[in-house]
Amino acid sequence: MTKILLGTYTRRISEGIYEITLDENNQELKDLNLVVKTQNPTYLDFDEESKTLFSVYQENDKAGIAVYHFEDDKAELEYTRINEGVQPCYVSYHKNEGSIYEANYHAGSITVTRDKKEDRVIEYAKGSHAHFIDFDPKTDDVFVCDLGLDTVRKYRLMNEIATYKTADGMGPRHLVFHPTEPYIYIFGELNNTIDVVRDEDFDLVHVQTINTLPEEGIKSSGGAIRISNDGKFVYASNRGHDSIAVFKVNDDYTLELVEHIPTEGEHPRDFNLTPDNKFMVVANMITDNLSLFARDVETGKLTLLQKDVHAPEPVCVLFL
Repeated sequence: MTKILLGTYTRRISEGIYEITLDENNQELKDLNLVVKTQNPTYLDFDEESKTLFSVYQENDKAGIAVYHFEDDKAELEYTRINEGVQPCYVSYHKNEGSIYEANYHAGSITVTRDKKEDRVIEYAKGSHAHFIDFDPKTDDVFVCDLGLDTVRKYRLMNEIATYKTADGMGPRHLVFHPTEPYIYIFGELNNTIDVVRDEDFDLVHVQTINTLPEEGIKSSGGAIRISNDGKFVYASNRGHDSIAVFKVNDDYTLELVEHIPTEGEHPRDFNLTPDNKFMVVANMITDNLSLFARDVETGKLTLLQKDVHAPEPVCVLFL
């Protein structure tokens, strides 16, 4: 049995953070349970060793992050760090630093929290929509996707050391790091493309751009992107086309399309692979459902196992 936490919007029927169980033997998702009643906990992170859950947090006209002790299916609030404004859209915990990173789409800024206090804030130029902040586990360098300014920034010790400019109108939303090699895969929300980029320390070099849709003219937007543990496959969700695009990673780290798989729901805002990479869970926000797929670890292909699993307004899938 594997536990999954679900971040959600609470605009319609959701009440906060939920938990659901993946029964690998019976190949099914079951036992949805509300674990934290809160406003718009749209993105989550978790530290297994300390049993600490990190969440985007909103409290009426104030917003920031919340930190919980989460164990035995119960969450106890430890503290919040909030300011006036709209909640951030991404949160990531850096264990080695003891830092919590957050990206705020509406404010066009990133914030670092340390020792329960705001440690650093970086505000970007007008038009910025900071959508992602996370660190490369190979190097500890921090990367920020700015959807509004079509820019990816690389930081070392929170000093910007490289900047990558995407095509105009790409809208870089999220990215993933190759597990062993200096390559990143940047997913554009606005044009449904992935940029393959080589990380040359103080320079980020474009290698390839590939579309995640099967043909031109489809009304869709990019959702989430994931990479397999072995670095051999990349997955991206298309919101509108409502599909998962599966790509093989070639020997030169470029991507090659394998297949498109329907997500069996509308608006797959997030999805994730189980820790052993044998299953995938997709969160379809508009239709309030999860879909479960088996994953072939050799070919990367997906097979539908279960659909129409109720989950209210899901936007983040986090395996524990």
